[in-house]
Amino acid sequence: MNVEGQDLEFKRKVKNFKEIGKTACAFANAFGGRIIIGVADDGEVVGVPDDAIDSLQQRLEGAIQQVSPVPFHRITVEEMDGRRTIVVEVSQAGQGTFCTHDGIVYHRTGSVNTKLGGRTLQAYLMDRSLLSFDESRSRADLADIDTERLKNFLERRTPDLRFDKRRVKEYLLSLNLADTNGEFSIKNAALLFFAREPGRFVPQSEVKLVRFKGREPVDIIDSRFAGGTVLDLLKEAEDFIKRNIRTALRIEGAEREEVPEYPEPVTREALVNALTHRDYFSRDAVQINIFDDRMEFVSPGNLPTGLSLQLLGTVSKQRNPLTYRLMRDLGLVEGLATGIPRMRSSMRDAGLPEPVFEELGGFFRVTLMNKARVDRTGLKQRQVNALEYLEDNPTITSKTYSGMAGVSNPVAVADLNDLVARGIFRKVGKTRGAYYELADGLNNS
Repeated sequence: MNVEGQDLEFKRKVKNFKEIGKTACAFANAFGGRIIIGVADDGEVVGVPDDAIDSLQQRLEGAIQQVSPVPFHRITVEEMDGRRTIVVEVSQAGQGTFCTHDGIVYHRTGSVNTKLGGRTLQAYLMDRSLLSFDESRSRADLADIDTERLKNFLERRTPDLRFDKRRVKEYLLSLNLADTNGEFSIKNAALLFFAREPGRFVPQSEVKLVRFKGREPVDIIDSRFAGGTVLDLLKEAEDFIKRNIRTALRIEGAEREEVPEYPEPVTREALVNALTHRDYFSRDAVQINIFDDRMEFVSPGNLPTGLSLQLLGTVSKQRNPLTYRLMRDLGLVEGLATGIPRMRSSMRDAGLPEPVFEELGGFFRVTLMNKARVDRTGLKQRQVNALEYLEDNPTITSKTYSGMAGVSNPVAVADLNDLVARGIFRKVGKTRGAYYELADGLNNS
């Protein structure tokens, strides 16, 4: 006989039928499970008296009928170790539904029926796609909607639209950004895009922008805390990025073109994803960190349930369905799970490493490297030391290398030329004044 746990509950006899209802509710909200009447907690089969079988089945059915909605279940009589028991088998609630008992949500955790409330209930409902921040009602009214922002959105979405400011309520309802269940109410998504003062209602709609000196988050060169609507944040963040990344001049014939160190479609996609898919229940801001060798996009919330790092770029799943739809209406997202593959392809085409995607304790981070990392496999320790020397110095000579490594100059030259042959160093000059520097396109970290 198995022991009690996630999907199994023993009852020697039923003293409280209300507890049966709670357990059935908890099983339905987890993975389903079985309640076996006539088995002691230690697994000993004691059985149910024959003359009590029928009445007990009826009372068990009555207990489960108190769960709302009533989960799919069946009650059967089974013989175990020569004794008759009653087995109540409860199925898992379908996706998009959950059960309550006396208005309370119970969830099976190990061998315990846990009452869900507050953040735990919120997380559970989000996991089951039953709750999203942007679909939730706000306390705002029509006076809090900036009609000019709404007008700009609608005209950008539908160029031939003739906007009428007297029809704001109608526009919001048609966009599913408000509802009239009971009284008219505006959803949070409308405030993320059209609020006069977004900070009053969604203070977490902000982006922290930082340009650090070097490769560590220590010395700040430039920073900004941007707040506002999603579209405000998109523009301010893009302006900050353009101001704080390097550009190269590409000359082809008479044509001159400025090329940013990160492909613009990639930074746009990473930024749009951070603003669209972040967890808006979190009070944390999206953060963009720019270093000498990389750029990081950090957004609150791990990947939505059902989506893993391995599935990125193959399926599309939305945490904020209304925000996602509005961004799609503006052509900022496609909804075909093509954004991540395009990011990878664009980085490769630019001769850069593919983006790195990570989940970090309640946050999701996308890292773009502006150079390929040096492969140190097979290098001598003194060659590694030379690489580390170039972290703080732009060049190194054979004389400097010889002194650092304690080797003769011919050995130093041989080591440095080996690094050149590996494509790690580049030699500049051919005379006694020759020096070595990191090869183009490499990141020494």
